[in-house]
Amino acid sequence: MSKFEIEKIIFDEVKLIKPKIFQDERGFFLEFFNYEEFKKLGIDERFVQDNHSKSKRGVLRGLHFQTKHSQGKLVRVIKGAIYDIIVDIRKGSSTFGKWFGVELNSYDKKMLYIPKGFAHGFLTLEDDTEIEYKCNDFYYPQYESGIMYDDKDLNVDWKLEGYGITELTLSEKDKKHQSFKKYTERYQGDYVLLTGANGQLGQGFQKLFDKLGVKYIATDYQELDITNKKKVRKYIENNNFTIIINCAAYNNVDKAEEEVEKCYALNAYAPKNLAEICKEKNKIFVTYSTDFIFDGEKEIPYTEEDIPNPLSVYSKSKLEGEKYSLKHEKSFIIRTSWVFGMGNNNFCKQVINWSKSRDTLKIVDDQVSSPTYSKDLAEFSWDLIQTDKFGLYHFSNSGEASKYEQAEYILKKIDWNGKLERAKTDDFPLKAKRAKYSKLDSSKIEKLLNKKIPYWKEGIDRFLEEYKNI
Repeated sequence: MSKFEIEKIIFDEVKLIKPKIFQDERGFFLEFFNYEEFKKLGIDERFVQDNHSKSKRGVLRGLHFQTKHSQGKLVRVIKGAIYDIIVDIRKGSSTFGKWFGVELNSYDKKMLYIPKGFAHGFLTLEDDTEIEYKCNDFYYPQYESGIMYDDKDLNVDWKLEGYGITELTLSEKDKKHQSFKKYTERYQGDYVLLTGANGQLGQGFQKLFDKLGVKYIATDYQELDITNKKKVRKYIENNNFTIIINCAAYNNVDKAEEEVEKCYALNAYAPKNLAEICKEKNKIFVTYSTDFIFDGEKEIPYTEEDIPNPLSVYSKSKLEGEKYSLKHEKSFIIRTSWVFGMGNNNFCKQVINWSKSRDTLKIVDDQVSSPTYSKDLAEFSWDLIQTDKFGLYHFSNSGEASKYEQAEYILKKIDWNGKLERAKTDDFPLKAKRAKYSKLDSSKIEKLLNKKIPYWKEGIDRFLEEYKNI
């Protein structure tokens, strides 16, 4: 039996949560947050900051948001009562500008989960009201902003008459917030050009942007040939993009040994074109590289300071793309490994497909790195972009595994009854040489964001849940 119940409201993403309360003559007990239980409710959050406020009756705080590092919140009242208000400020959202209000109190102990992309405020209904709320990003005063609580366009009904409140107490800052109209005119947010739209990372970004309300255009090679610099420049000039994220790549490692020009065109020269145009136009540029640029001779995870030694045409082309991209001072180059997701074919999908038609599978156990879930890669990349700390970064899910161990975990999760056998890379006639150990050290990005990277098995669990629903 679930420890939490959800009450449906006008926003699908927002959750009004009723915890299960265990009460007897001694008092009561409840859980107000449980990561695994919340995941079952569709709330997959890693909260990083807890806030606690105390207010007298008639205090109004809001409507607050951060222009960068948008915060999702879990709000609960531990003493007294509030009338809690949220406003959808996600550009492109079908409910943009809509608001919702609900009374939260310490009696029925309901909580409100508010995802990123909403302005938030509350009115205290009793003296000595105390509120606790968990946040999934930190407070950044330089990005603090707000909208007037009595904005005529939003027309929020604070129920002042119904609650018998005739006098409000507001901070000087809350008295001077902008109008909603001014917000929509002034803060347009980021406008992203996303290349490689049909790939697994491209799809991961689109789902993230739709959730956050980030304005973007997603293109694949049919809409925009990124190897044609003239066309790319014109496309960027005709749109007011602030960020270009390049998810397009040539990823057929073995075929690249024959299609050298095609591989270099996409992996080296296309990033070069994009980085040069971004430098001309003063845009932020983001592109992706690979763990394959290392030779695998190291026995511990590779850091950003380790010297690359690529072994194949594919890995050499990716390294060239890195070098060109780093010439633009506003570039993020993110190396990653063994990416899997809902887009193009990948090892996880291959294992599932093989299991449907084979009784025996042979998987190599002498290639070790870390599988990386495309949703995690997109989320951490976007958080990194918000920091403006440009440069070279590594990102993969935490932990490491061989291809055999990865397959073993997937097959166990899908209840496959066949036989899994160990094999060696040399058992297969592959054209491109591969590193045997290429685990990336992602501590730089983890430390910068102060955010724990999920374990690779957890990523596969979420992927399999997503895969079941297609």
